Amino acid sequence: EPLERVTLAAGEALPGDRAYAVAHGNSAFDPAKPEWERCGNFLRVANIPALARPTITYDPDSRILALYDDGPSVTFDLSTGEGREALASWMGKAAGTILPGPHTVAEVPGVSLTDARNQCPSIMSLASLRDLSEMVGAPLDPRRFRGNLWIDGDDLEPWAELSWLGRTVDIGDVVFEVVKPIERCLATAADPETGKRSDNPLPALKARGDDPLFGVLANVRETGIVRVGDPVRIDP
Repeated sequence: EPLERVTLAAGEALPGDRAYAVAHGNSAFDPAKPEWERCGNFLRVANIPALARPTITYDPDSRILALYDDGPSVTFDLSTGEGREALASWMGKAAGTILPGPHTVAEVPGVSLTDARNQCPSIMSLASLRDLSEMVGAPLDPRRFRGNLWIDGDDLEPWAELSWLGRTVDIGDVVFEVVKPIERCLATAADPETGKRSDNPLPALKARGDDPLFGVLANVRETGIVRVGDPVRIDP
């Protein structure tokens, strides 16, 4: 969901980013003792590419999630048990027999259920995306990579962000420290327009190195606001 501005807090992920997940029948997630679990415990695009197709909007105040997928929108009130059960049922139908149920909505208050335990926003480069698209031979939709912050600029070299580990990056009012690159999985092969796998970027990413890396995780060191169009400054 595109944002014009967002307030980021020190040591935390982007607000609302993967605040919920849907656990499958073999998940280690324990709702009686909710804590971060690895992404394999939840339904995800890597296994179910059709989940890349729907678009959503989410209101954190009302906790209403609206889902759009080839028809009228469907809404789920995630403040209620009924709304959570309805969302889990919808996701379970999309999963089919790939990851069987029972399916339940998982939430860990104050924790983003991202692929990495680090509570960090991700930073990704449109220059790198353009270069990767040329390698793949097709324009790749940025949504394949589920990035929090996309940066661009005339002087931004492709893949430069992978050399920023340990360095600080200022974006708007926020100071980040780049902590690790992001190793990509088969989720990036899912086309968000069709919900099918096509133009898989993993072989091209692996051709650049031993691991298929794209984007970086960056810890928020100083709280502040990031706005669309803010300058990006890299600590030399």
